[in-house]
Amino acid sequence: MNSKGKYIGVESRVQYDILEAAVYDNLYNGTLDKEKCLSHIKQYTKGVNRAGKILKHVTVLLAKNAALFAILSKQLTANEFTQLNISDRKAIILCLFCKSFPITYDMLIGLAQAFKVQKIVSKEVLVQKIGAIYGSNRAMHIAVTEIIPLLIECGIIVRIKVGIYSFSSKLIITSKFVSELIIYTDIKLSGSKSILIDELNFKPWYSYFELSNLSIANFNQLVSKKDSAVGKGYLTING
Repeated sequence: MNSKGKYIGVESRVQYDILEAAVYDNLYNGTLDKEKCLSHIKQYTKGVNRAGKILKHVTVLLAKNAALFAILSKQLTANEFTQLNISDRKAIILCLFCKSFPITYDMLIGLAQAFKVQKIVSKEVLVQKIGAIYGSNRAMHIAVTEIIPLLIECGIIVRIKVGIYSFSSKLIITSKFVSELIIYTDIKLSGSKSILIDELNFKPWYSYFELSNLSIANFNQLVSKKDSAVGKGYLTING
């Protein structure tokens, strides 16, 4: 928690490969092999304390998304997960991480808003935006610093030089379920109950994804289409 009472939770950088391997392990075994995961983590860091923090982050991600994993496991086997294109896999990891640590979602929204008016954004600008939400404190500064490398690994932003970033490219999404997950994540974390279909091309979150072959009428796992008096209707979370 921080001074404004909003959960932050990110204390250490978590490499994309570690998260992807943990998701695969959870799909394959139905649980996380913590010893195996810790061994993987130690390939990236030598510090015992830092390795423990990373394992904690992975454990939190799996625990906070237990309901989502129950649905995900019915849509994808572990092997099918590995056969998804890299953009689909990165989008899954990004959504799960945002759901576990919403400050990541807020960072992405802040960056997207800034990229609309300028091609490059400094870390200072991002810190100001996030500080207005979470409070300007050490925990917030650490989280921003440690999350940025994951966003770079996901390929959606690129570092121009120290502390300066630009938009990289959209993740090309081909899986219908992953498209649903992306929309579900935005509805959930934005605090709204639904989203107009007409808004999918304009809201900041969707500037990171190209939802190709989108068949909204067939959504039924996480979100569903509802008719409305105007436009193409809206999408709302199931349940």
